[in-house]
Amino acid sequence: MLLLSALLAVGGARMAQLLESMAGNQREYQRAFEAAEAALLDAERDIRQLAFDAATQTYVKCSALAVSPCRKAADGRVFPDRDTGWVTAYVGRGANSCERGICYFAGADSVNAASGSEAYQFWARSAYVDQHATYGRFTGAPDAGSPALASARYWIEVIDRPRGGEPLYRITAVSTGARTASTAGGTRVVLQESFDPDAVRKVN
Repeated sequence: MLLLSALLAVGGARMAQLLESMAGNQREYQRAFEAAEAALLDAERDIRQLAFDAATQTYVKCSALAVSPCRKAADGRVFPDRDTGWVTAYVGRGANSCERGICYFAGADSVNAASGSEAYQFWARSAYVDQHATYGRFTGAPDAGSPALASARYWIEVIDRPRGGEPLYRITAVSTGARTASTAGGTRVVLQESFDPDAVRKVN
């Protein structure tokens, strides 16, 4: 009876430990998922040139702030417009390149991001992995001390639309949990969306 009681106690302890571990993993995944979603929204604001105004606790046009973290042409790659040569401004860096989170892939197969193309899961490759933008870098968005938000990063692919008012943007956001994806049981969330600034302006 004593042996049976001991086995039941050990089994119960192991089950409780397993359930606690599963709950912890789920919480970590949820935090990383929400941080990746926040990075997608931050990238949209980056494209739309919106920055966080601490005085009003809202996002306003970069031009409305005396000092803003927004992208400036003098500091490196910025989003294209017809006046600055559209995507041709990127070709000088090579047919495929990323800088400060803005990426351009010239090949038609890369636009489709098919397996084997240059753009296929490019964010995990050594040539591009460090060319990301971190959450809040160009918008001033506060991370509220969240480790998941602090680890969130994104890449924005510029896809030319010759007949469109602006290019289409494909945003890839990545966030890791407190345990990084390289360790056993680590959490890594990758989210992707297409963003059309023209559609946003028409709604507004």
